[in-house]
Amino acid sequence: MRVVVAALLLTFVPPAGAQTVTDPALHHRGDTPAQGQPSASGKQRGTSTLPASASGEYMMDETGSVVQITIDNGVVDGYISKLTEEQTSALTYFFNRTTIDGDRLTFTTKEVHGIWYSFDGEIIRDASHSKQENGYYRLKGTWVTHDETQKSQSTSTVNLKSTPRRD
Repeated sequence: MRVVVAALLLTFVPPAGAQTVTDPALHHRGDTPAQGQPSASGKQRGTSTLPASASGEYMMDETGSVVQITIDNGVVDGYISKLTEEQTSALTYFFNRTTIDGDRLTFTTKEVHGIWYSFDGEIIRDASHSKQENGYYRLKGTWVTHDETQKSQSTSTVNLKSTPRRD
């Protein structure tokens, strides 16, 4: 009986020479998209005239909801962190599509629970403030809240203050 079991096991084990061996290879992710070309995520590379300190948080309201903007090599990225109505937790809406041209930028977020946001405007400098104060930069433009569950959208003009910068 032991001889039969051993023989059966040997028939199911492939010989060492039957294994396929592949050479390791590097896989390239690709370069940053060319100017005006969307990346796989929909973020287009453009030309920014904004200083590095324009990246950062912009206050949506006094409850702690913010827009986080990161500008890196002509690509805008970021998210919106919005407190729920009960103010017990925050929902994060990551940017899905973005563009930048000079100081003008647009972004559209991914949908969360039927809600998504879009913005079209600019980042401007407020000469009356220092970097250590709220409002040194302002995110100024048209804000649209899209509600897929209600099949509605609301448009408003915003002028969001930056949080203090440390550089």
